[in-house]
Amino acid sequence: MTVKDRLPDQFSRDLLEGSLMVANDNNNPVRLHLAAAGLRELFGHILHADAPDDEVRACGWFKQEPNTKTVTRRQKAIYSTQGGLADAFVEQLGLDVEDLHREAIRSIEALNKATHVRPDTLVNDAATISSFIDEALAALEGLLASFSEGRSAVKEALVDDVYSAMSDALIERTFDDIDILAGKGYEIDPWIDDAEIEVEALRSKVIVVRFSGVANVTLHYGSKQDAAEIQHDFPFWLRFEAPVEKPTELTLVAHHFDDRSWYS
Repeated sequence: MTVKDRLPDQFSRDLLEGSLMVANDNNNPVRLHLAAAGLRELFGHILHADAPDDEVRACGWFKQEPNTKTVTRRQKAIYSTQGGLADAFVEQLGLDVEDLHREAIRSIEALNKATHVRPDTLVNDAATISSFIDEALAALEGLLASFSEGRSAVKEALVDDVYSAMSDALIERTFDDIDILAGKGYEIDPWIDDAEIEVEALRSKVIVVRFSGVANVTLHYGSKQDAAEIQHDFPFWLRFEAPVEKPTELTLVAHHFDDRSWYS
């Protein structure tokens, strides 16, 4: 996966592409400094979009850093990696991305410095420019990778709990999407095909997990004398939330069963 593939939105991809176009313009004597400005804004956009100040401040682990009234870049990076999950829980996951965050912050500081160009700070050596850009991109990729690693670690830690919550929901809940199609009730096979778990969000107070797959459903019709049943596969997803203090306590908050194939 490339850096571009990891970026969260089209604006980010445009910023990256534009910055690299400038950096590769050999006829531009200030290409390094203009590219640095674009890449600095890219780092800033990613951290701000994924970690709003109010959300970061609402996390249990947040402490105001001395000599500043703002949320620091480091704190935003931590939020984007673990949300409001406690440090103790994150340590149990074996998640260690502090070096990636440190490199990203160093790169932002270097980009900040490079945007202030003066006659005695102008850089036009091709090798120096290439090395500078490569280091910035590596730091950016590391920062984005830390976000993915956080979600992956949480997913691995909760996989059994998600399957249990999914199974309980399919057994205990009546889903109107399916019930309306069955004359005398239905049964869902607990074995789900194409199962996939995604940690959709790590927020200050909750984590959001999505389970998707294909459910084999047996729909019942008729009375005892003329009972009939039809089996059909329904793609579906279930969305769960859990408080960050108790991430294994998952509650179903939304669901959807795709019935288009039934009608077609």
